[in-house]
This record gives sequence, structure tokens and C-alpha cells, in this order.
Amino acid sequence: MINKLYSEIAVPIESPFGFMPGKESERDFTFDNENRFKDYILEKDGKSYDISLDDHGQWYFFISVECNSLDELKLSRQIFRPPYLKDEELILVDLMDKFDIKPFYEGHDKAYGHVLSVVYKLDSVSAFNQARLANYDGSDDPTIIKKIHFIENEYEGEKTRFISGFETRSFATVTENEFYAKEIHLPGNARNYLKLFVYFSRYGVLPSQQMMPRFLGNLWASTQSLNTSANPALFKDEVID
Repeated sequence: MINKLYSEIAVPIESPFGFMPGKESERDFTFDNENRFKDYILEKDGKSYDISLDDHGQWYFFISVECNSLDELKLSRQIFRPPYLKDEELILVDLMDKFDIKPFYEGHDKAYGHVLSVVYKLDSVSAFNQARLANYDGSDDPTIIKKIHFIENEYEGEKTRFISGFETRSFATVTENEFYAKEIHLPGNARNYLKLFVYFSRYGVLPSQQMMPRFLGNLWASTQSLNTSANPALFKDEVID
């Protein structure tokens, strides 16, 4: 897992057709109301893909993508194909074309993103590279904000850090804990935290009363340019050299 970047993507879309109910599962207490998101499935050529409807009537298309570089990560959430990317492989664009899914245009050409990076030692990852991940920046993108905002926990000596992008509709999880990454994060938290982030970003409300989501909501608020409500005691920052 060390050399991969795991990108969880959510695209607001226009109302789809041909979908089926999602799998029945136990209630997820991440959310304060079980109706915040209703999950459904689209099938094509023997493969199934996830869509979801929030309690405001907005649909989303979700995919999970493994990336090998920052440049792949950046392109993983591209929802339109501009002329300068006409020869690039854009997984999300191609999939939506295949299903005849139309993005719901919000003034952005990129989807919401949550990336996971598993590392040997978090302290060896520079603030610059952590910002690249959180902002979904490619290798040649300029650095505008010269610091990162994050929260961090530690379990049995292994650190996990959540870093918020600045006005990029994205954030990152960087962890030393491979068990957490494989058994807890990818099967559940990657998607759930992204749903929370999307809901918070669109509606200004965090749909959870749980401690960790509340900390994340405060972190996300701290990197919104027009939001002054974040509690600075509940996140850390680090300057990019």
C-alpha cells in the first residue's frame, strides 16, 4: 500500500436513470440521521458503480481510484475534458460518458476528493507534500497557501493525520497504520468522511454528532476562505518551508 494513492471521489450529478437499490446494511452511526444519504447502484457490462441521493435531493456518483503519482491523483477527479487534456486518460469523465451521467455544474471542473496515503513515517513527509495531497495538486502546480491545517491521532505508536485542502473541495488522510488503512479506512471511513465533507461543503451543516466527524468539520471550516467559525484550539498548523 505504501506506493499507492487511494482516491475517493464524489461528483454531484443530474438525476440518473436505470439505478437499483443498494445493498442492505446495518445503520451507520457516523451520521446523525440514517436518511442523510440513500445509496443505489448502477450496473453496466457486469460491473456495478455507486450513486447516492442526499436528503436535499442532490444525486452523487462515487468511485474509488488507485493512483501512482500526484499527476494521476489530480486527474482522477476531473469531471470535464478541456481541450488541453484531450489526449489524457480521464477515468471519471470516461465512466460518466459510459453511463450517460451528467455532472451537476457548480462552477467547478473537479469533483470532491478524499485521498489516502500510507507512509512508513509521517514525520518524514514534508508539509509541502502533505499540502500537495490535501489539495490534489499535480507535480507542477504552484503553492499558494504556505501552510497546512491538520488533526492527528496516534494508536500503538502509529500516527494518522487528516489534512484539509484550502478551497479545493478535497482533503487527505496520511497514516502509518496499515491495519487502519486496509481494514477500517478503505472499507468505510474513506467514503463516509467524504460524504460528510460534501454535505458540509454544500450546506454548511455537519450531519454527525460523533466526536471524530465533529473535529473534521472544524478542520474543514478552518480552510474555507469565507468561514470564520473554526475553533483554532482543535486543529494544528504547520508552515511550508
